[in-house]
Amino acid sequence: MAKTNLKVYLDHHIKRENLLYKRIATPVGAAQEQQHSHLKIIELYGSKPKTRLLKKPDFQRATWAWTPEDCVSLLESVLNEQVVPSIIMWLAPDGSQYVLDGGHRISVLIAWIKDDWGDRLPSEIYDKDKMLQGIAKAAAQRVRALLKESGIGFFAEYDEAEARYDELEKQLGRKPGFGEMDAESLRYAEMVRRWDGVNIGFPILWVRGDYAKAEESFLKINKSGRLLSDWETKLVENRNSSFARTVMSISQIHDAEHCWPVHDDEVKNDPLLQQDAAVILERVRDLHELLFTPDYETPIKRAEQPLLATPYTKPEMKPAYLAELLTIAEGKKGQKPETEALIKRDKYGSARDIIGGGVKLVNDATAVLSTIYGISSRSLMLMPLVYFYNEQGVPVRSLLYGMLYWLNHGSENRDILDRKRLFSTHRGAFETVLLEHKDTIIKRISRRIGSGPEVTYQTARYFDGLLRLIIEYKEAIDSTAFKSAHETLIETLGSSAKTEVIKEVASSGLYRGRDREAVNVKDVFNSFQLCEICGGRYLPALFTQVDHKKRRSEGGKTTLENARNTHPFCNNQRDIIEELRSGKKHIDLPLFEKPKEEQMSFLSLWENEADELDPVEEAEVTGIEELDSSSDDFISDD
Repeated sequence: MAKTNLKVYLDHHIKRENLLYKRIATPVGAAQEQQHSHLKIIELYGSKPKTRLLKKPDFQRATWAWTPEDCVSLLESVLNEQVVPSIIMWLAPDGSQYVLDGGHRISVLIAWIKDDWGDRLPSEIYDKDKMLQGIAKAAAQRVRALLKESGIGFFAEYDEAEARYDELEKQLGRKPGFGEMDAESLRYAEMVRRWDGVNIGFPILWVRGDYAKAEESFLKINKSGRLLSDWETKLVENRNSSFARTVMSISQIHDAEHCWPVHDDEVKNDPLLQQDAAVILERVRDLHELLFTPDYETPIKRAEQPLLATPYTKPEMKPAYLAELLTIAEGKKGQKPETEALIKRDKYGSARDIIGGGVKLVNDATAVLSTIYGISSRSLMLMPLVYFYNEQGVPVRSLLYGMLYWLNHGSENRDILDRKRLFSTHRGAFETVLLEHKDTIIKRISRRIGSGPEVTYQTARYFDGLLRLIIEYKEAIDSTAFKSAHETLIETLGSSAKTEVIKEVASSGLYRGRDREAVNVKDVFNSFQLCEICGGRYLPALFTQVDHKKRRSEGGKTTLENARNTHPFCNNQRDIIEELRSGKKHIDLPLFEKPKEEQMSFLSLWENEADELDPVEEAEVTGIEELDSSSDDFISDD
């Protein structure tokens, strides 16, 4: 079977339980009699299946890493009674049984028995994670097709065959043969009968002890076999921290409440903590929606794309990318040492500490992201496909990280606001140059330094340098002088002074692969409109605000002819942007300096923008409801 990139969602088949605040103190000896050596197929179905007793501890990774081919291959091994690896279970002191290793294996059998390959979840789960439904459906369809091709078939066929076999046996007074049942049904029925008497399933190895012993065992288990990534290991080791909880609650949005101690006595007895916990859960839902919808699809077929696209073929990358972004929201560059410091910050904290840290993190992330995206009056509404994807429509994290870092950088209260005003004043020219040179910039920086958060600062420095050149040369971006200065800027990026030559690949005369994808993206760009205030692109009805072309104060009427869509920030800052464009007003672009160890929180800077809003406009803007927004490491930076 040739493998696909699809991954089958199986996380719901074994209940996950939050043990962080549930320290089990019952003596270990109390549960000894519950040990057994095998988990058999026959124990996984029926009126009282053992699956209802199985649990997985909250540090266990999401059961969402196997391809359809992996699932069918395991079923073949189990049903053909071939050797299969043992599962490792933790027998908790109170007798509860938790799966430490083998969650995918057990879940595949359960999924086959229930015919639920992730596409039969309750609708509220899909509502919380809109990307999940499409991905799960495609993977499930592939599994069922493979079950037919392989001859395994469906569990319901086995169940029906066994029931027919039982009925005939009673009628005939003997076991039915080929004359009474077709060969396939007879084979299915005999296999079911065999399950009752033979240990067909998984051998079990047991771990006994308290929660700490289980967590220690889990980490040791995953240092052999299918290794945990460095990020996954740190997430487990520091999973109590508010940073780890924030990452996982946004990443696994359908399970967000599980990540926080909302049912802890300290929280239940404190109305303020309850309120803060509610804020966290509301904000993480909003952040997930803002970052990951609509689903990322390739090839690109629509202009609206997610801010932080993650490869559904590698779901474990979703929390890793979120960790980078949250680190940037805390004023850092998103690099590994910075993230490690944040994830350890309050790992031994109380429920009050954890919830307090969580509130700050979600507020900071909301503040930083609202600078570039969403309905907030502060939003520049940068179209992801324009700014954060390459010519072929592949998302490039370094572009997103660099833009967030640059726009939100500053040591004075007005820095961010003034930078955004000047950016909006020259946005049309900025987008023109960026779109022409984006792929060159990506390649130059990544070849010299790296990708992703490794080049956050260098990418931000390019954005800053580009805006300075556009201002200096008064938007004469086609002039020889500007082009020469821009080429010099590009050459300063990275640690080397040497110019790399970006070679053209010999063409066969046909548009294929990357070239064809680039043509598709070019066509999709026709969906964008230009904001009449800043000249930048927007997508009609996506987080736009409606503005009067002729102001009401100047006699403009609220008519269709006098209406236009604009970016939220442009609508709010129209007067100043137009004064800057006409030359009636001048402000200097704030300095973008090499980052220092300590910086002012982005959130405190963002909050000061409110001081600049016209009271009437502020009331009008904040009252607008969100408008319609439709809802392998292929994420590369080169």
